[in-house]
Amino acid sequence: MLPDASSELEKLKEIYETYQQMFQHSITGIVVTDQDGRITEVNPAFKEQTGLSASDVVGRKHRDLMIEEIIDQTVELQVFKEGKPSTQLTKLYNGKEVLVTAIPIKNKQEQIIKVVSQILDVTVLNQLKHEIFQLEQEHEEITRQLEELKSNKKAIHSIVAYDLKMKKVIDRALRVSQHDSTVILYGESGVGKEVVVKVIHENSNRSSQPLIKVNCGAIPNDLLESELFGYEPGAFTGASPKGKVGLFEQAAKGTILLDEIGEIPLHLQVKLLRVLQEFEITRVGGTKPIKIDTRVIAATNQNLEDLIKKGGFRKDLYYRLNIIPIHIPPLRERTNDIIPLTYHFINNIRQKYGVNKIFSKEVLDSFQRYHWPGNVRELQNIVERLCIMIEKPIITAEDIRNELFIQQHNEKTQTEPQRESDNIITEPNNLKSLKEQMEHYEKQLIDRALKNYPSIRAAAKALDVDASTLSRKVQKYSNF
Repeated sequence: MLPDASSELEKLKEIYETYQQMFQHSITGIVVTDQDGRITEVNPAFKEQTGLSASDVVGRKHRDLMIEEIIDQTVELQVFKEGKPSTQLTKLYNGKEVLVTAIPIKNKQEQIIKVVSQILDVTVLNQLKHEIFQLEQEHEEITRQLEELKSNKKAIHSIVAYDLKMKKVIDRALRVSQHDSTVILYGESGVGKEVVVKVIHENSNRSSQPLIKVNCGAIPNDLLESELFGYEPGAFTGASPKGKVGLFEQAAKGTILLDEIGEIPLHLQVKLLRVLQEFEITRVGGTKPIKIDTRVIAATNQNLEDLIKKGGFRKDLYYRLNIIPIHIPPLRERTNDIIPLTYHFINNIRQKYGVNKIFSKEVLDSFQRYHWPGNVRELQNIVERLCIMIEKPIITAEDIRNELFIQQHNEKTQTEPQRESDNIITEPNNLKSLKEQMEHYEKQLIDRALKNYPSIRAAAKALDVDASTLSRKVQKYSNF
């Protein structure tokens, strides 16, 4: 009996060593699953075939990987149920498609004790399968693009416009780009006014010339005139002895954007009206008018008609600016753009930082329900923050709550009593909706900025918003 037992043991050892060599050196990925449906082991080729590391899956159940949308389906659970080998095509979160063949390993009682799966990346094969169709469509697509380029001088790469309201905005911008008429853009802060300006400029006959952007609300009133119109040598104390060319002259033959036009003081509105009527400027300290060839585009997030009634804006200037008005709707009114914009920003982050993340359906649904007071800029900032700060490949609603709203402790003062002012974010017990929590988070950021900076203007600059926008938000949250 002993010699037979020894021989049997040697055979088992030989089989095990052969299995280990195959496991380690196989070019296909191999996954071992125990009887509880939990992954216990993967071979080195697994990462190459799937893009997932061992730490991503080992110790986890297939069902959990499906719930987290890392995989869309699992053939292993089917093998446990049916007791026979099976093959299935599985899609992974990173876009890969893998062919999984799972084989049950049974004991003498015909009970499944393990499932061994072979995994082969077929993403490239599927891509090749579509190549013939793509080649057949190539001629038609090139023809279509050439026809489109005849009407549009430049392709628009920076615009994401799936919603009908935004498509109408882009269509209006493209039509007006072919003429030098004065344009004024209306829209809340963060809706993308500068992007629309870029579309107008790049599709105009001035596209090869400068596009100068001026935020009229960010320049102190006593400097705004010299910045816009320039000044002569020695025009005022501290002036350069050589004088200075103003922004209107710098935009010669190009386009100038006067953002936050409602912030321009009344005495400068008179001079701006002359620019629009006579196409000439006079430098500070100068007497000689200078002819300019510059297209003017204005933008504002204010109601200029209300400003006129309050005496804060000239009616004649308003009519001169309002030749071609373009109203850009807030993000909450073009919800069909929210998901495409989210993917657009995720793709930009992937290209910029090499970070590849996806958002769960629950997160995308919550994005569409949210009010987005900060519009596209707020969406962009939140997407970037979540992609950078959350380590998991799939971002869930719970991750949003943890990242944006949980109480943050100052690690340097863990032994000290925690004060609300030390927290970046606190989570209120009575706020439930995403909109309420976002507004609470925004209020806390504003409160902290106002404590850390000496003025509204300084705080607004730190938060990268206009001073007028910050003032309105302070008033909004005063009773929050």
